[in-house]
Amino acid sequence: MHLCFIDESGTPPSKPNPNQPYFTLGAVIIRDEDWSGIAKAVRGFAIRHKLRGELKWRYFSPHNSSSDNPMLGKSAEERKALSLELAGIIAKSPLTIIACVTDIGAAFEYASVSSQRELYHFAYKPLTERFQYFLQDGKSVGIIIADHRGRDDDRLLRAHHDTLIAKSGINVSGYSKLIEGLLLQDSCHSIGIQLADFVAGAIHRAYSTKDGDLAKIIKPRIRAKPDGTVSGHGIVHHPRDRFRAGLERK
Repeated sequence: MHLCFIDESGTPPSKPNPNQPYFTLGAVIIRDEDWSGIAKAVRGFAIRHKLRGELKWRYFSPHNSSSDNPMLGKSAEERKALSLELAGIIAKSPLTIIACVTDIGAAFEYASVSSQRELYHFAYKPLTERFQYFLQDGKSVGIIIADHRGRDDDRLLRAHHDTLIAKSGINVSGYSKLIEGLLLQDSCHSIGIQLADFVAGAIHRAYSTKDGDLAKIIKPRIRAKPDGTVSGHGIVHHPRDRFRAGLERK
C-alpha cells in the first residue's frame, strides 16, 4: 500500500495576479513499509540541527521571522544549507514525487474557477489522477492524506474528492486503486505533509523564479517515463492546452 501526502505552495490566490503566475500542488508517495525509515531520517535531520517545530517550506526563507519558525536566529546562509540538506535527504529516500503546476490566469478563464477554493480543486484532480496512474503501474492500492485547511475547506474538499471517486466514464479517470475517502491531517503532526510542502515549494520556485537548485536535487525522485521525462508524467502542467511558460508571458 502507498500513502500520498499532498500540500500546496502557499495560499492559492482569489483572482489572477501577474506577479503570481502559478499555483502548485505537490505530493510525496511513500510505500507503507518505507514510512518509518523516511520519518526517522527527517527526525534525525531536525535533531542534529536542533530544529524543534514544523519544517515548513516558508520557514527556510531568510526573511521569515515567524515566532513558530524553528530556524529563528539562523542566518540566510545557514537556512540555505539546511534546505539543501533536506532536499538531499528527500533525493535519497525511497519515495516518489508528483506535482501539478497550474497556470492561474488560464485556470480563472474556466467557469468552474472563480475562487481560491475552486482553484485548489482544479489542481487537485490532475494531481490525484497521477497518483492513480502510479498505483496502476505498481499494481498497488493507496490512500490520500492532505493538509487540514479549515472546517469549510475540508468539508468541501472531501465532497470534491468523493465526487471524483464516484464518477466514471470515457472522459473521467477512474480511481479504483484508492482506499477509503480523503484523510486530512494537521501538517504539524505529519512528516509526510511537511515533505509534500517542501517539494511543492521547491518545484513552484523553479517555475516562478530562476532558482531551480532545490528542484534539481529532488528531480531523481519525480515520477518519470522510461526515457527520464517528467513532464506530463510526474509533473503535469494544468490546463495543458492553455499552460503558458514564463517566457511566453512576457
